[in-house]
Amino acid sequence: MKRSVLSSLRQASGSIGLRIGILGTTLSIFLASVSDILGAFRAEKLIENGFHARIIALALTTNMVTLVLPILCTLPYTTSFVDDVKSGFIKEYLPRTNIKSYLVSKIIACAASGGAVLAIGVAFAYAMSALTFLPMEAALKPGEASTNYLSEIVSKVAISMFSGALWSILGMTFAAMANSRFMAYASPFVVYYVLIILHERYFPDFFVLYPKEWLNPQSKWMFGDWGVVLLVMELLILASILFYLVGRKRLESI
Repeated sequence: MKRSVLSSLRQASGSIGLRIGILGTTLSIFLASVSDILGAFRAEKLIENGFHARIIALALTTNMVTLVLPILCTLPYTTSFVDDVKSGFIKEYLPRTNIKSYLVSKIIACAASGGAVLAIGVAFAYAMSALTFLPMEAALKPGEASTNYLSEIVSKVAISMFSGALWSILGMTFAAMANSRFMAYASPFVVYYVLIILHERYFPDFFVLYPKEWLNPQSKWMFGDWGVVLLVMELLILASILFYLVGRKRLESI
């Protein structure tokens, strides 16, 4: 199993989709903050303290970012299972391993690469924002407490990582069900927006299954932001089990 996992991780980390996804995440965050960024550069005095962190947090709630994130995290590895089956590669690979090791390696590599797209993209955007705007920010006023921005970004990166992993695994699961590469990219987007519509139009108080909350929590969660991480981890485990069952059934019929 170890060799299968390492092989899948190397394949995922070397994919062009991973690089495109990270770049796309970073660019979408800054494009969503264009008006705030231009305003900061045009300001004739120092900007407010904490501006560099605020624009990243606000960007994660915008429609521009929420439009692309469930698609970007599927780019590195979500189609790998369907590609192996359709190309016939699976018939040559399975005799060298077993179904369990193969499927587990796919789950780990898909979740890791999908999570890395959002986590690295958010972290990179935050680092660029801090390097650019921290020197332009005003000092704290007397009596004001400083905010631990390092803790904040760690929380955002963790939330983004598990959210990206979830959408990536969901895409691979639906693709395995339909035996379609198109479903790998489309299904996370569809599920994502169905959940958003259900919350915003019909169940405004039911924030637990609201994807925007998974990126930038605004409601009162048990354990704070880490409560979001625990919820998304549970959903990720359920999606992984579903993919394993679907994938095993498909491979046993080959």
